[in-house]
Amino acid sequence: MSHFARKLKQSLSRRPKPQSWPLSINGSIQKIPIKYTRRTGSLALKHLVEGWCLYCPEKASLKKVEQMLTQSQADFERFIEQHSPAIQAKQQQATKQRQGLEFSWLGEKRLIDGALEQLEPQLIKEAEDYLLPKVRFYAKQMQLSPKQIKVKNYKSCWGNCYHQRGLVQFNWKLLQAPEWVVDYVIVHELAHLVHPNHSRDFWSLVQQHYPETPNAKVYLQQSGNQMMQFLAK
Repeated sequence: MSHFARKLKQSLSRRPKPQSWPLSINGSIQKIPIKYTRRTGSLALKHLVEGWCLYCPEKASLKKVEQMLTQSQADFERFIEQHSPAIQAKQQQATKQRQGLEFSWLGEKRLIDGALEQLEPQLIKEAEDYLLPKVRFYAKQMQLSPKQIKVKNYKSCWGNCYHQRGLVQFNWKLLQAPEWVVDYVIVHELAHLVHPNHSRDFWSLVQQHYPETPNAKVYLQQSGNQMMQFLAK
């Protein structure tokens, strides 16, 4: 292999995988975001509240990812064209049914007003603005230094901690609970950076930094299911 060929190969190997892919939707080109997951050997196209999303195997090489996306592009565009009318009708019906419904948010009562596909991203952004400073506050109090703090959508839990990566994540729907319950979940997930389990030492650390833990656990047991169903698809 020539020197030029080696350099070209090295350059291509360093090029990051695409984070979006252009697809033709309703006559216009739109960049569809890509999520890399543990799925093996295949692609998937799903419609989320915020729009269409492509799922790719995280272990596939850059060359393989681009090859798979190129080969599947026409099929994905036909799929979107076929399913978009039904999805839009479903969204309009869901919006109509939920208009005017009351929900709790950061200790206040709000009414659903407007399109649901716009409401969820708005609430996620508000959750990020609220949670990130709170997590940093408790992390400093607990003498911990998380490397990453993320807010996302979970279907069955309020938070998660990947202690080896220093990553703590929180469910945006948590902000339907009172502030003192939100604080408990923050301390709970931060404590997993020290104890990646639910041992006696773990609960002792949580209780040390948040005495309201027992009451917060009871609140989530009683109200958590209703909170989790909020804007569920």
